[in-house]
Amino acid sequence: MDRMYVSRLPLLSLVGVYLHEKENPQPLYLDLSMKISLAEAADSDDLEDTLDYSGLCHDIQAAAAREHCNLIERRLTDLLEIVLWDSRVEEVTGRLYKPGAVPGAEISVERTLKRSA
Repeated sequence: MDRMYVSRLPLLSLVGVYLHEKENPQPLYLDLSMKISLAEAADSDDLEDTLDYSGLCHDIQAAAAREHCNLIERRLTDLLEIVLWDSRVEEVTGRLYKPGAVPGAEISVERTLKRSA
């Protein structure tokens, strides 16, 4: 099985438990690794035969900007579920970064979701 990657996708999101985090969108960054067959697209050279990563990134950025959530774990899960909207994606691993959450440290969470049988 092949993989498609998105690295350091910039997001603005209302995420956090503190008042200032609920009122002011924060920059987040997302890395994705998607398990998907690329064979048909490689043969056809047709966008219809693969995952439109531009559209996917737009959908993820729009979703991240919607309503507030307390934890980056929840935000990451919601974003990974968007990737699985495309039935060709068998599995997605994401890492969501929250820069500035702790001075001097880089905070991130990682999850993998698999398509249910």
